[in-house]
Amino acid sequence: MRVVTAIASLIVALCAVLLGEPSYGQVDAAEADDVCDTPHLATDVRPNAGGPPEEVTVGMRLADLHEINDVAQTLTGDYLVAVSWTDPRLADLEGCEIPLDDVWNPGLVFTNSGRLFTSRPMEVSVGANGRVRYVQRYFGTIASYHSLQDFPFDRQEIVVSLLPIEASADEVILVVDERLSGVADRLNISDWTINSATGSANTQFVDAYDRHHARYDLTISTQRISDYYVWKVLLPLALIVAMSWSVFWINPAHFGTQIGLSATAMLTLIAFIFATSNVVPKLGYFTILDRLINVCTIVVFLALIQSLTTTYLVAKDRVALAGRIDQICRVAFPLMFAVLVLVVLKF
Repeated sequence: MRVVTAIASLIVALCAVLLGEPSYGQVDAAEADDVCDTPHLATDVRPNAGGPPEEVTVGMRLADLHEINDVAQTLTGDYLVAVSWTDPRLADLEGCEIPLDDVWNPGLVFTNSGRLFTSRPMEVSVGANGRVRYVQRYFGTIASYHSLQDFPFDRQEIVVSLLPIEASADEVILVVDERLSGVADRLNISDWTINSATGSANTQFVDAYDRHHARYDLTISTQRISDYYVWKVLLPLALIVAMSWSVFWINPAHFGTQIGLSATAMLTLIAFIFATSNVVPKLGYFTILDRLINVCTIVVFLALIQSLTTTYLVAKDRVALAGRIDQICRVAFPLMFAVLVLVVLKF
């Protein structure tokens, strides 16, 4: 009986030990989780409150570019943003990953209107001496604010800006991260050439707060690939114009043929303009392409007027004068067209 009792006591002791060990492990894990807890940190107070402005390093890389919409003036792409600053209050949390809302941060926002989505967790990593780093990737469509006066031979300087909206320039200053600021080697866009993307630190006066704020700008230098418009629009226009000049080599006595060819050229031009209207952006002002189309229309219409003039002269038995006018127009019209095109391209 005593042996049975001893064995039972031993089993109970062993069970107590075995059942108690996991509880010790759970306490240790909880203590490990508490290491990265920051309930004591005032997130609305910057690290150097009352002192010099916080120095925040910012870099933005254009990771991808999907579309530059001319009419809506929007930019659709991916933007990789890295922000870092020093918060001595987090010096003991080296190696921790902390939610962004649990620490003080400069609160950078895009000033370009639009809609962006994030693809990474909204967490910061803490390094040595409280160096905080926040990396986020944004994708979506934002306003690009560019002018199309020189379309389709235009170059655009598109600026994407970040602003610490809650902090004035006396509280936060921005420093450009040269290593990150730039553009990826390959972009998913076919009708533009991206020449460069450069980061810069500036200031901006915000009317709503009546104060100056630091601002980070990524200036994207772009150039439109105009080959499509040259071969698809401008070359056919030039050929239609040249077709209208063929009436100058037709005997003025054959006025029916002259008028018929001039009218055909005019109608062909009008039909072509309607057919290509979808490739021309609909704007409230004239572009270079619009001016070139107008020049072609005027020259073709003048050729029609010239045909009517020589027809009238032939009807008045002034065939010789009509022939001389045709000879002059063979040179005058191409020269006039070339001068008008040069004027349009220059201005």
